[in-house]
This record gives sequence, C-alpha cells and structure tokens, in this order.
Amino acid sequence: MEKTEYRAVIKYLHLKGMTPSEIHEDMVRTLTDNAPSYATVKRWVNEFKRGRESVENYPRPGRPPTATTEDNVNLALGMIMQNRRISCCQIAERLGISTERSDNIVTK
Repeated sequence: MEKTEYRAVIKYLHLKGMTPSEIHEDMVRTLTDNAPSYATVKRWVNEFKRGRESVENYPRPGRPPTATTEDNVNLALGMIMQNRRISCCQIAERLGISTERSDNIVTK
C-alpha cells in the first residue's frame, strides 16, 4: 500500500470514532508486517483532529530537481562524445548546473 492509502484508512477509521490504538490494532490485524507504526497512526489522527483534510503530503520547500532533465542529459552525452576526457566540472560549468548533478548525469 502507498502512504496515502494508509492515511486514507486512518482518516476513515478516525471519522468512525476509533481511537489511535484501536486503529493501529485493526491495521496490524489486517496488514500484519506492512502496517504503519503506532506513532505514525497517532500522528495522523492528531493531524485530522486539527482539521487537516488531505491525505497527500504538503509541498516541501527547496529547489525542485530541474538539473537532471532530458535536455541536460543529451547535452552532456554530446559533450562526452566530442571529448571523452571532459570532466564533470567542465560539463557542470557549460550546462550551468552543480558538479553533483553533472556527476549524477554522467554516472547514471
């Protein structure tokens, strides 16, 4: 099951009036080893008590992963085919991306 599916079940059982411990016991009986921990169930019940409606993750701050695009991969491949001795630092500099992303593109 996906995390959102677990959360949907927790929300449903919470709305039925079950306590976090009852929800956890029910999920352990049904899902055995795949059930979320009691702490997770309790955390999500508290979220729903505070008025949260969505079972999806909220967007997180940070830079989106835009450096490893198909265009950058193709450009890096072209650079490597023209000069097999090109370094990841040089690729990163020419593409305007970090050396970490450049290294990731080259190795994967």
